[in-house]
Amino acid sequence: MKILITVGIYPPDIGGPASFVPKIANLYTDHGHEVTVICLTNIHYEDEEKYKVVRILRHQNLLVRWFKTIFSILINGYNANLFFVNGLPMEAYVANLFLRKKIIRKIVGDWAWERGMNKKLINESFDDFQNNKHNLHLEIAKFSRGWTAGKAQLVITPSLHLSKVVHKWGVKEKNLKVIYNGTEIHDSSISRVVQSETPFTFLTVGRLAPWKNIPIIIKALSIYKNDGFQFKFYIVGSGPDEEYLKELVADCGLQNEIQFTGQLKKPDLSKIYKKADIYIQASSYEGLPHVILEAISHNLSIISTPIGGSNEILIDGKNGWVWELKNNFIPETNELVEIINKISTNPKDDENKKNNALNYLNENFDEQKNFKKYLEIIKI
Repeated sequence: MKILITVGIYPPDIGGPASFVPKIANLYTDHGHEVTVICLTNIHYEDEEKYKVVRILRHQNLLVRWFKTIFSILINGYNANLFFVNGLPMEAYVANLFLRKKIIRKIVGDWAWERGMNKKLINESFDDFQNNKHNLHLEIAKFSRGWTAGKAQLVITPSLHLSKVVHKWGVKEKNLKVIYNGTEIHDSSISRVVQSETPFTFLTVGRLAPWKNIPIIIKALSIYKNDGFQFKFYIVGSGPDEEYLKELVADCGLQNEIQFTGQLKKPDLSKIYKKADIYIQASSYEGLPHVILEAISHNLSIISTPIGGSNEILIDGKNGWVWELKNNFIPETNELVEIINKISTNPKDDENKKNNALNYLNENFDEQKNFKKYLEIIKI
């Protein structure tokens, strides 16, 4: 079978789709399918994969990029049997008006909400956004995300929460399937090979975007430092908030404690996981965060907001420490400091949560087990 995969972010970009697509492309290739990936990129790379990678420059005139992407999908998808749309949905569906291929769509969030947040057109939670009315620009975006999703023969989401949201967009329940993200299961007895030089080493990984609420983590750790505690905090990733975050770190006098690593390849990211003690996620929304699964597999303590699919990992605090949201949207600095102090003073409780999380990871998020489901779905 010839499969065309479209995605907006791809290595060395950081994010769920960038982690997922190379794995699924290799899976299909290893099982005898011919795979082509079309993606956006900041610069061109010489890819040495078992499958074909077509990169389209991200930073160019938007209309020009849009037509180049559609043209590339038309050319590379002409002989394809199946489109697997993990990003670039509108471009894929415009091209498919001519090609009429079967489509599997994976939806991991709401790009209309993300656009509104990035452009500072809204300041509301993911769930509130689904129900509220907005300006014409966002209403058109909301219509198009539902229209394109409804054209797929099968829509995959990584969480039950997101599946219910996408159903409200107009996708029929019979066309929806939940497949949890998976991760490699590490031997936790050997994963912590690097010892921290400070009492706690914190870590967050992802796109440096407004809804990630990283400024709140930084401000909370400023309070933590003023309380007399030492620490190290690694921020892995890049994005539109990067310069602002660096300025905030300087304003808080945390240059020695906080390190921006930029985007990291998997081996380098693994080294950071092994240095860390606690993974912190402050997001206002996540579909089902792959990075939390990776952090659990490296035996880190988890502090996370209980949004979207995250609570399908945390299970109301059984598998990690819940950082509650104020008004269902933004967490508070003081509560993060309180949770860190709880971890410090309740090591047995923390160890129980980590053990619960590892067991739950093995039962529900084993990558090898979950990826077998992707071999079945292409038979639609």
